[in-house]
Amino acid sequence: MSNDELLETLQDTIAESRATGQRRAGRERRSGRPSNYGGAERRNSSDDRRSGLERRDSRDRRAGMDRRYALRRGEDQQAFQKRVEEGELTLEEVEFVRAVDRYKRKFNRPFPTWSEVLAIVKELGYTRGSLS
Repeated sequence: MSNDELLETLQDTIAESRATGQRRAGRERRSGRPSNYGGAERRNSSDDRRSGLERRDSRDRRAGMDRRYALRRGEDQQAFQKRVEEGELTLEEVEFVRAVDRYKRKFNRPFPTWSEVLAIVKELGYTRGSLS
């Protein structure tokens, strides 16, 4: 199966799963019921107590996170390679891990949802009957 077909199948699967759920927005999502609050929004006040504090630039924080993420990713790759070399993983496990990694890189998703993982497994050719 080509990458384009895989992409279409994954997008269709995700779209179907999202279309069936009832989604709420904003406060309704948090409380489970619609908000009928009519008062002033306190979070948007002009006298923000944090305004006088010196804040770090958000780019500085992101740079630190990116650096830590890159270091962690390198450690994970080395650990995975070591397990492959030592024969701790079967070929099926290696194929699955690499398929998930390709998906994460392609869609920039550090943590795929379970429906996305299921779509990846199906694209590898597994069916319910083949697992038993």
